[in-house]
Amino acid sequence: MSPLGFATIDFETTGLSSSDRVVELAVVHSDPDGTVTGRWDTLVDPQRPPGPTHIHRITSSALRGAPLFGDVAPGLLARLSGRVVVAHNAGFDLRFLHQELARIGYPPASGIVSLCTARLSRQFLPTGRRSLAALCEVFAIELTDAHRALSDAVATAELLAAFIAHSPSRAGWAQLLQRAASRRLAPAPGTAGGETPWRPRPDGRGGQSGPGVQGVQPSRPLRPAFA
Repeated sequence: MSPLGFATIDFETTGLSSSDRVVELAVVHSDPDGTVTGRWDTLVDPQRPPGPTHIHRITSSALRGAPLFGDVAPGLLARLSGRVVVAHNAGFDLRFLHQELARIGYPPASGIVSLCTARLSRQFLPTGRRSLAALCEVFAIELTDAHRALSDAVATAELLAAFIAHSPSRAGWAQLLQRAASRRLAPAPGTAGGETPWRPRPDGRGGQSGPGVQGVQPSRPLRPAFA
């Protein structure tokens, strides 16, 4: 069984409609206090043009040889299972997760316990912009390479850590983590053959690390800029 914790996700896509596809995804694991313990990312062949390259900077040539979503689904589901799934504007990422799983014959992942950091921010900042960049600025979190799945997922995980650190009580977080731990995600249909290796962008800055793997860096202490 996976330890209690969070799995922060981010998807880059070919567009915004139900017919669009994922071109890159990232998962960042955090322990119950928000410390990052692992991070992974991969390009995904959408079997169509990559869409808004001017936003996500993923070209058709970069996608040559990338795995299909069905190839990386076993690893993705394993990294989400039993954890609270976190995303900024979570409705967007969860919608694409459900759409892609449906395409490979997987039933809706209704057991997922999720959190949206954009919505959660209202508890800490009653007013102001809710974009990831704006909130990172408030909490003095470094966000580089925006619209790169791993960069956005790491920044979102650090934003979550800031929210946990500034919560008056950990009781609600503990209850959420326990609820997620009891909801396991089954492997995707037809994926019993094991996991296809994930393939980050070909620039040497991908993150394929986890517990027991050298190079995992804990998240740095966070202090809100308004403190």
